Amino acid sequence: MAEGKKTAVSGLQTLERGLSVLEAVAAHAPCTAAQVGEATGLHRSIAYRVLCTLEARGYLRRDQAGRYEVGLAVLTVASAVHSDLQAMAHAELSTVAEATGTTAFLAVPHGDDALTLVTVEPPAAAAPVSYRPGVRHPLTRGAPGLAILAAQPPRPTERPEVTLARDLGHVRTSGEVVPGISSLAVPVRLRAGRVASACVLFVAGRLDEPAALDRLHAAADRLRGT
Repeated sequence: MAEGKKTAVSGLQTLERGLSVLEAVAAHAPCTAAQVGEATGLHRSIAYRVLCTLEARGYLRRDQAGRYEVGLAVLTVASAVHSDLQAMAHAELSTVAEATGTTAFLAVPHGDDALTLVTVEPPAAAAPVSYRPGVRHPLTRGAPGLAILAAQPPRPTERPEVTLARDLGHVRTSGEVVPGISSLAVPVRLRAGRVASACVLFVAGRLDEPAALDRLHAAADRLRGT
């Protein structure tokens, strides 16, 4: 019995390490084993073994410089989650991305973070701001997270931008999601009390912001109740 409990605890520890490493790569990709070790608090050799296992299973891959990125196996798992929302969000965000020439995405709350669920880049030849599904950042930093908080009940310690976003219906920040890049986001109220945010990333001065907000609000309205 004691041996069985020991094995179970060891298995849970291995699973926790694997999930921590996968989440660290999603948040910091592309990154090295040393960077993953630093982000997770794992010894570099342990982080490397976990990275190799995840790479072998297709959950991670390496770029040309040998740095780790999220692999295609993650998409297989993710496709079973929020499948209806993902499909509708992709269609709506494609319209936003094409009309505005920006990268558009949907973020959902994940613990204390805003998790990017769906991303659509514009079809134009100009290089868009790269932003991958699975990227996370704190809810309290950046327009996507602040818009999510604005769709939730007020909190005593919330940022003034969140309170203002409830009145305006949107929030704008600069440099908080991607350094040097601005973001616009609007709250999205889904079914069963769930919330999200519809967002665009852009270089300041290169976007018709009122027109982009109109597109985002229209997308949010069509996603309402999904």
